[in-house]
Amino acid sequence: MNAGVITAVFITFAVWAVSVPFDIAASWWSRRHDILQKSWPSIAFDPVGGLVRTTVSTTVVIAVVLLLARRLPRMWWLAAGGIVLALAIGLQLAVPYLQRLGTHGVRSRQLAAQIRTLERREHAGRPVVRVAPVSGETSAANAYSIGIGPSRSVIIWNTMLDGRFSPREVRFVVAHELGHLARWHIWKGIAWGVLFGLPIFGLVAYVTGRRGGLRRPENVPLALMTLAAAGLVIMPLANAVSRRYEAEADWMAAQATRDPDAGRALFRDFVRTDLQNPDPPGWVNVVLEDHPSPLARVEQVEAWRRLHR
Repeated sequence: MNAGVITAVFITFAVWAVSVPFDIAASWWSRRHDILQKSWPSIAFDPVGGLVRTTVSTTVVIAVVLLLARRLPRMWWLAAGGIVLALAIGLQLAVPYLQRLGTHGVRSRQLAAQIRTLERREHAGRPVVRVAPVSGETSAANAYSIGIGPSRSVIIWNTMLDGRFSPREVRFVVAHELGHLARWHIWKGIAWGVLFGLPIFGLVAYVTGRRGGLRRPENVPLALMTLAAAGLVIMPLANAVSRRYEAEADWMAAQATRDPDAGRALFRDFVRTDLQNPDPPGWVNVVLEDHPSPLARVEQVEAWRRLHR
């Protein structure tokens, strides 16, 4: 098992080394266009932290998988699927509490009142809504929903509240994130992960089983290659699911706010502030994008407007 773990860590390091120049190039581009606010020393050391986190997680995951493969040679992939499901649920319960650290509540009484109204309209319950101070790291604007059960949260970056977006646009963003929670998109995402993950684990078990299984350390690279190839194959499908849920949340935001003009302005302003491509090529949208294009999102709010005239 030790040899298999060492092999996996070596492959992880090789992949990291290949990705570093691309990460630095992306940071250079973002910094050049005033999106990334970090200093160059910070940018240079960020990949090292990523390597440490990836190495630790890879070591733990591979050690567990190899242990399962030794104890359950034929059915390890089913046990691994169960562990992944439990881990996904556990992370969605725990991580939001960590991500709230360093954040603060919504200070605008007007926005806080609007959030309560939106929660009632969308039947989203009472998730925790916090503001994250990210302006020292990026000028990009964003908000996201995370968590299940008692940890359900909406995190708004303070760059959404710096005056570049109107109060109506901010309200639309919050309605969008509440829509994710109201429609159980996080639970559905976990279910999709299991649906995609189990067949992939089964494929890895089949491919490596033909060469003696994962009990043999030399099959670890084959397992990782199979995992990566299967991930690339299902990426368009996973992105399609994500785009569907994002579109549903946009529609719910239009329903809750009754303000398609705010949605149109928001998606236009995202193009300007975050330098989003308003209408990427079709293949890029299918293969790489997990959100609808800004143009598609504008078209959807216009469709909502026509439907509700």
